[in-house]
Amino acid sequence: MTPDEIVDRLLHHRPLALDDPYALYAALRSQSPVHYDEANDLWVLTRFADIHAALRDRTMSTARHLLSNPRYATSATLRAHTETVLFTDDAATHGRLRRLVSKAFTVGAVVELEPLVTRLVDDLLDRCADLGTFDFMADFVDRLPAEVICALLGVPRDDIGKFRDWTYIITTGSGVSQTDEHMADIDAAMDKLLHYLDGLLEERARAPRDDLLSTLIAARDEGERLSVAETKAMAWFLLAAGSDTTSAFLGAATVALLRNPAQLRVLRDLPERLPVAIEELMRLEAPVHFGIIRHATSGLDLPDATLPPGARVWTVLAAGNRDPAQFAAPDELRLDRGDVRHLGFAHGMHVCLGAPLARMESRVALGRFFDRFAEVDLTAPTVRWVDHGNLRTIDNLTVTVRGRTA
Repeated sequence: MTPDEIVDRLLHHRPLALDDPYALYAALRSQSPVHYDEANDLWVLTRFADIHAALRDRTMSTARHLLSNPRYATSATLRAHTETVLFTDDAATHGRLRRLVSKAFTVGAVVELEPLVTRLVDDLLDRCADLGTFDFMADFVDRLPAEVICALLGVPRDDIGKFRDWTYIITTGSGVSQTDEHMADIDAAMDKLLHYLDGLLEERARAPRDDLLSTLIAARDEGERLSVAETKAMAWFLLAAGSDTTSAFLGAATVALLRNPAQLRVLRDLPERLPVAIEELMRLEAPVHFGIIRHATSGLDLPDATLPPGARVWTVLAAGNRDPAQFAAPDELRLDRGDVRHLGFAHGMHVCLGAPLARMESRVALGRFFDRFAEVDLTAPTVRWVDHGNLRTIDNLTVTVRGRTA
């Protein structure tokens, strides 16, 4: 395939459902690592160093791509994005929003959440143990992140199912191209979610509780506060970003470990390596494969190239995570790599706000799962991957567990 044919496949033909999308990334990185695709007026970056430079450059605009979308004026989803830190370019505004929201994701705040996460994990594992053979995705990891983020925000547990349905549809909109019909479905889900949040925020304004929604309403930063629109936007964004990504990672990480029994044995024998293992697993199988298209408002200086002002830049994060110039044997799982500088949580101004929470949830879920069961077997020899926007996840993952660890 030519570089243009590879880019067309990545943009329009659901590449994340392939067994090995990494082969496409490697081919593009080898043939044209800083590639200009004229048909889509798009610069595509696949090397770690180039992606890292692009994500760190504060003149790169995320909002311009959003605002130039012809659907922007009529799409509830696209308009809602403009109030979140994800699409805020102005450094002062972005910093204010991030400071106000990040108080809920400090190391201390995450430590306080760990007992809740541990209880949820143990309850789910009790049910899985009773089943013996179960769907690792539907019966375990798909349920965990949604419960955690809803508990954090103060969403009633009876309503978690609604949120999972709405956010699942909304996150499919993270893909680069959408049909009008699918965008209408995404907007319908967003309308329902925002309407629900209106009522919940009004209730918290009248009677604050010990949850993140009440914290967002009351948050102050040097006398400033979140507007109503900003508060609602941050609430839906945290719900959407904090659920499907974590469950997708846990599914992919578990498959990687089960397919590498020697590495899994290292983790079982030396559980203290789990935090480092999570970083290596995130490098190898990060769920978010593609970055948001950004505009180089002032041009972009890369190690071996300079892009012109106004260039539209697309970063293939998963390609950078397997760049042989950055990582030895990049397609191998090596839990002894040590300090792994991966792009799984992006980088720069828009680095993932919930990364500390995702790391903690992953550490608890994987640690207690493999500590609980002495044997875990994949029931089916193949794994069915799903292209979910810019997220690679697993449709179902049937496993059989036996025995308890000593």
